[in-house]
Amino acid sequence: HPPPKVTSIGRHLFCAGFSASLASGITAPLDVIRIRRQLFGSFTASQSSIFCYYQSPSASRKASASGLDIVKKTFNQQGVQGFWTGYSSEAIRQWTYGCARIGLHRVFSGKLAEAQGAPLELHQLVGCAALSGILAVPLQIPFDKIKIRQIKDTWHSGNSRYKNVFHGLSSLRACPEFGHDFRKVLPAAMVRTVVGNVAGIGTYDVLKQNVGPKLELSKTTSTLLFSVVASCCNTLCMAPLDSLRNRIIASPNRYTSITVAVVKIIREEGPLGFYRGASVTASANWIHNFTILNVCEIAGSMIDKASRNSK
Repeated sequence: HPPPKVTSIGRHLFCAGFSASLASGITAPLDVIRIRRQLFGSFTASQSSIFCYYQSPSASRKASASGLDIVKKTFNQQGVQGFWTGYSSEAIRQWTYGCARIGLHRVFSGKLAEAQGAPLELHQLVGCAALSGILAVPLQIPFDKIKIRQIKDTWHSGNSRYKNVFHGLSSLRACPEFGHDFRKVLPAAMVRTVVGNVAGIGTYDVLKQNVGPKLELSKTTSTLLFSVVASCCNTLCMAPLDSLRNRIIASPNRYTSITVAVVKIIREEGPLGFYRGASVTASANWIHNFTILNVCEIAGSMIDKASRNSK
């Protein structure tokens, strides 16, 4: 039986949403540790920002909590479930933003390859990855804010100002400052997502299409090998962009644009300032991208097999 068309929109969107939400569940503890370490000891300095994401250089010198301290306090205060604080927001974020970022890339590249009757060129794969990233970004920012607020609130007071993700979305809708800060962070979030999509998803597709046939590897081996390489590319590219986006989210009055943020970071901290606190973030990005690529392939194969057996 011939396999179903790879351009099935429902198939691609489901595989993307499922793999992205699963990957976020795996990396959720790293996210909680990273965000709480950035916020610990900087509540007063950061409370003017509705995002409260990034710890300023002056506040970081005052911080006394290590990653191990945060792990201990989270466990003692909330138990094991504390490491998945805010995951409900993250899961819905991935079923919207992640679904669009990954699923639309598969749809666009599949439709284009089908239309021209030949494998895509490098610039076409990059274009599909970039376009899907651009379309997905507006879905990302609201859920980021809700998740970070949930992680922050439960650390300080034990209760979140948002009863759940839907209450958070309703609160954002009524917040007059959110639209202004949303527009400030949008360009940085756009650059981060486009670069991440091209590096993490586009690189994988290029390797699979152009290198895979030459190596004559099994599908499982090639998927593992190429997902490792693509995840390394994603991690290297994302580390400075994560820092840049997070600073603009946290301090929109200090970092009013991408250009201003880049200049201030280089002037005050040097180039290594872009990589400050990047170890946990890099680990989470690598695991997240690797999981998405492999689970997408497995889920897609299972759907294809079930579709063939039903005929």
